[in-house]
Amino acid sequence: MRQAHYSMLLGVWVVVVLAGCGSSSYSSSRGTDNGSGTSGPTTTGGNPPANPIGGTRGPTGSNNGVVATPSAVGIVTVAVGATRTVSITFTSNDGNAISGFGTSGTLAGLPAGWSGPAGFSCAAVSAGSGCILNLTYAPTAVAAGTFTVDYVFVDNSSMPSTGGSLSIAYAATAHDNIVAVASPSGEINAVVGGSNRSVSVNFITDDGNAATDLTLTTDLTGVPGWSMPAAGPCAIVSTGSGCQLLLTFAPAAAARGILTLNYSYIDSSGTARSGGLNIPYSTTSHDSVVASAAPAGEINAALNSAGQAVAVSFTTDDGKPAADLYLTSSLTVLPAGWSSATNGFSCASVGSGNGCQLHLTYAPLILAGGTLVLNYAFTDPAGVAKTGSLNVVYTATTNDNSVATAAPTGQINAVVGLGTQSVSVTFTTDDGRAATALQLTSSLATLPAGWSSTASSFSCSGFGSGSACQLPLAYAPAAAGNGTLMLSYSYANNAGESKTGAVNIAYQATTDDNIVATPNPGSLAVSAGSSTPVTVTFTTDDSNPAGNLSVTSALGSLPSGWSSTATAFTCSMVSTGSTCVLNLTYAPLATGSGTLSLTYRYDDDSGTAKTGSVSIPFTATP
Repeated sequence: MRQAHYSMLLGVWVVVVLAGCGSSSYSSSRGTDNGSGTSGPTTTGGNPPANPIGGTRGPTGSNNGVVATPSAVGIVTVAVGATRTVSITFTSNDGNAISGFGTSGTLAGLPAGWSGPAGFSCAAVSAGSGCILNLTYAPTAVAAGTFTVDYVFVDNSSMPSTGGSLSIAYAATAHDNIVAVASPSGEINAVVGGSNRSVSVNFITDDGNAATDLTLTTDLTGVPGWSMPAAGPCAIVSTGSGCQLLLTFAPAAAARGILTLNYSYIDSSGTARSGGLNIPYSTTSHDSVVASAAPAGEINAALNSAGQAVAVSFTTDDGKPAADLYLTSSLTVLPAGWSSATNGFSCASVGSGNGCQLHLTYAPLILAGGTLVLNYAFTDPAGVAKTGSLNVVYTATTNDNSVATAAPTGQINAVVGLGTQSVSVTFTTDDGRAATALQLTSSLATLPAGWSSTASSFSCSGFGSGSACQLPLAYAPAAAGNGTLMLSYSYANNAGESKTGAVNIAYQATTDDNIVATPNPGSLAVSAGSSTPVTVTFTTDDSNPAGNLSVTSALGSLPSGWSSTATAFTCSMVSTGSTCVLNLTYAPLATGSGTLSLTYRYDDDSGTAKTGSVSIPFTATP
């Protein structure tokens, strides 16, 4: 199927009509589509048709073609709110000048976010870069798609070409932010010369989409009392507790201040960003009771599951014993989904180890999240009454599923020897929440005949909505055939459960099709003096498009009683339906009978010139 030449562009069919006039005729031989343009037909006999754009005829030449080269390679990716210009340079493929160049149809109906001139043409195209079409992409919302720019021209032998096309894939992405959350929250207190105080910093993105290359840019060697183990960047950051930094506060002298952690990263649109977190700290002369939850970081539990067990341990920060610890928060009014086996909690003595431990369960029934705050009171070794608090961040997850969507949708059709059909498979989740560790388990090295991919393997560390996780494929069949491409994959959903999935892509390769002419009615038996309309509908026998149909019988010299409103009949494209119909009338004035025969020529979907005919028997009675 010659999609490059006959495609739905900006809401209208873009076609190039090549028709003879009067008794002049010419025969065409199609050039080879190089992916950006095609060479036009050569002529024999008669005068060549006029320039379809309006330029002058060029010098006699070699039926050269136009090459369209975009300034952007691959998918044009722009963040929402940003702007990018894409330049398309048109040149001739052999350096000889081409005239009458222009885009087919209008550029006023570009996809949302795209803008450019309403129309575009160049008086001449050669080997230089003087013919450049500038388009601008300034998206206001996250989106993705592909559009096509079609063009026609007069080659340097003065013949109109069937033209060419260039497809541009694009995607608009969001600027997400990496948010850092310290645990415990609030001011970090530690005893001078006492035990170390641990602080964990969890990094997540504010929209669940993945950011990459997180790197800490603050040097802790200049902040007294603070240290951290050697830490490299997190390759990917999304949701959960997969990217966590552990800090230690062990003051050797009295101090008070704010620790500022600065970091850099690449957001989901590919833009370099930075952020920061402020952690207030202070030293104390008496030890404190520290509460910590296990598992550490955000507590995740799947909806309607058995839940996640959480243990809260109370210890002193210097190992010296504290006394009379009790929970001041009520265990009977916990947030939805949380429960405890007891209505109250206390410990007579608190030291090191896990001798003072509270057991909770998080089993959510609704999709929600929040922070569980546990307040407590105790008496330090100096006999001073003190209080403390622990914040436990939690969220409910779902057993979501990965959805693989192929584009174009439906059966993938291609014509043998006529270029490549691009196909993409986008992986998302059915609820928009992030899943991880997607990996294609089917081998890309053993795809069916005609299929290929620019990737040798494929995986996505994180994916949810949008088009960030996309597998590129191409279908360029060498022989007719059909089948189904099956791709299997595995992933971990947002509840941490390992799952598998598959996508099936039906495909078919066609070769030469034929144009069939169907008269209605198929035969006539009418009375002399009457008038009967007759239609001849031209379609293809495989529904794939053929082109450049023209009736070669003289419509001005039909048998007696027959007439046509057109002296010549052509259709630039023929497929299914009733878009190519010849209207005739049989109005005999005398009795008689015979057969009306019409011949026609066309180019099938592989570019081969063919001919056909249709016969309509008729009889006129008194």
